[in-house]
Amino acid sequence: MNKQFNKKLVVDGKWGPKTKNATVTIKKGASCNITWILQAALYMEGFNPGTLDGVFGEKTEAALFKFQKASKIYADKLAGKVTWNELLA
Repeated sequence: MNKQFNKKLVVDGKWGPKTKNATVTIKKGASCNITWILQAALYMEGFNPGTLDGVFGEKTEAALFKFQKASKIYADKLAGKVTWNELLA
């Protein structure tokens, strides 16, 4: 998040309050390290986003939608604060 969004976070490997507050929303078409993290997190939760390539395409969007529905959170196909919190908390 520091590199792509200039959030100036201390890199400590923790999903803490500062990281949660700095979270950005990504959607189909995004291509960045955060998209790769989304894909990996979805895969680890049992939702196959296809190739872990850092590109938010059709398969990542479908996996995200299924994850959101299964988690009973708003299924808007956007990886925002609520979705990230469900995936990483």
